[in-house]
Amino acid sequence: MMKSALDYCGLSDIEVEQKSTGEIVKGKTEYEVVINNTCICTQYNIHLDCNGFNTVVSIDPTKFRKIDDYQCSVNNEDPVFTEAPIAFKYAWDIMFDLKPICSTIACS
Repeated sequence: MMKSALDYCGLSDIEVEQKSTGEIVKGKTEYEVVINNTCICTQYNIHLDCNGFNTVVSIDPTKFRKIDDYQCSVNNEDPVFTEAPIAFKYAWDIMFDLKPICSTIACS
């Protein structure tokens, strides 16, 4: 029996790492976010839970953008490949808990 893409990958393979850069931008703490796909398969159409997300700096919308009040898309919904992370910075009073909520998996 052949394995499906879901046998290889899942949301747990989308790593979202955040840390403070130590910089203050417009009176807010700056954070750097790195989103990486650790699975051998490609994942695309990645959405993160970004409920309440806000920033005082602009973010390249092809890297990260709000779809609605609760979810944001990563990499313009294009593939995120293993070892090719998507990175951006934002600045706000708090670090938001950005968790993967969906993706599409493609294995060949």
